[in-house]
Amino acid sequence: MASSTDDYLIRGGEIVDRCRELDRIIARAEAEKAALLGERVDRLLAEVPPGSAGYEAAERSMFAEVSSALRITRGATARALGIGWALQTRFPQTRASLASGEISARHAAMIVTAAAPFDLSDADAHQRFEQQVVPFAEAETAARTEAFAKSVAAAVSPETIVERHRRARGDRRITVTDLDDGMSLFTILIPTPLAHAAYDRVTAIGRQVSLTRAAQDGAAFEGPSAPQPGEELTDEQYQRLAGFGSMFADLAEPLTDARKLDEIRADIATDLLLAARSDSLIESGLDSIRGTVQVTIAGSTLAARDDRPAEHDGHGPIAPDLARRLAGTAHHWERLFLDPTGMLTRTDSYAPTERMRRHLRARDRHCRFPGCRMPAGVCEIDHNHDHAKGGATDLGNLCCLCTGHHALKHPDNDLRWRWSAVQSPGGVVTWISPEGRVYDDVPPPRVQFV
Repeated sequence: MASSTDDYLIRGGEIVDRCRELDRIIARAEAEKAALLGERVDRLLAEVPPGSAGYEAAERSMFAEVSSALRITRGATARALGIGWALQTRFPQTRASLASGEISARHAAMIVTAAAPFDLSDADAHQRFEQQVVPFAEAETAARTEAFAKSVAAAVSPETIVERHRRARGDRRITVTDLDDGMSLFTILIPTPLAHAAYDRVTAIGRQVSLTRAAQDGAAFEGPSAPQPGEELTDEQYQRLAGFGSMFADLAEPLTDARKLDEIRADIATDLLLAARSDSLIESGLDSIRGTVQVTIAGSTLAARDDRPAEHDGHGPIAPDLARRLAGTAHHWERLFLDPTGMLTRTDSYAPTERMRRHLRARDRHCRFPGCRMPAGVCEIDHNHDHAKGGATDLGNLCCLCTGHHALKHPDNDLRWRWSAVQSPGGVVTWISPEGRVYDDVPPPRVQFV
């Protein structure tokens, strides 16, 4: 007779199988729907050519008809019609993959949107773009596909992407929207790498503030692990320090400071804007903390011999002039060596522990659980084969995992929900679920700009 554990795992597997089949059915239905919406647009264009008398009224009527029937907004209607028409006219591989259930409608939308800068008549650019992106999308989540597709689009049509990014920087602005309860939303529109660096910096300052106050309130930090003035703490360092004693039971809300980390971030950003003098910023311990972003740029572009796009790892392409400015203020550079397929093979050197960490962050770029996009810089370094069981501290046995997915492997977990992971050559991490299912996560290839 099967045990309750066996029943739990067997039924769990049956549920997942059925859900996967339903996803394929849904994708095939979405492909049919997209084809019909594309046909609706084609019929409009054949009936009333764009620019001719009556076109705007006919288009408005079409939008009203579809939005009313499908009970969606006009903006959602325009997006659905545009994607449906694009799939029928310019994206045959994407359309076929959606129709076969290999990708979802969200994948298809990400692919079409990423190629928006291409000239509509440039069939070669669309073909080269799809040849790289569709196989990636069939093995990855829509979120990972979006970042990869943006980079491929930049590689296929770099001048277009660079020019769009330069124009977009002219839209930099700050807005204030008043909300309820005496609060307002302060929004700043800036280039993506600078936004992530700013967020990283206020996080680093916030960690130090909470730990410094804890020390002032009696936590006996000692030795080299004690927080130093101006020190930028990684997630791993923060968790190690914040775990000191019972007063840090909740990392996001230390008992010595009633504020959550989100509140501290907001307070710090406000203080920096309101208290700092723009004519004479004073260097202090907190001022020396810098935000961290990981940008990949070709040596020829760094030397200004060309203007190929650089890549903000995990987020997509950025303009080369912005990447050159970031490189000019970087504390250290790390050369990456790629194979012909764009996979990272090694960095300058990775024997010392910190160099190994930099290599892994450069290779993985995000948590290595399938589909997770948590940036590698805030992940933990995991021994795939547990160190306590003889696993080597070797690049072939290490990868970046976020806290949540790292916990899946914990040996204290019940067998019914304990996962395992094995790394094979090339950095491929194979996950085995409690039901015995196998999921491979391949290191993300880097787009090579030519």
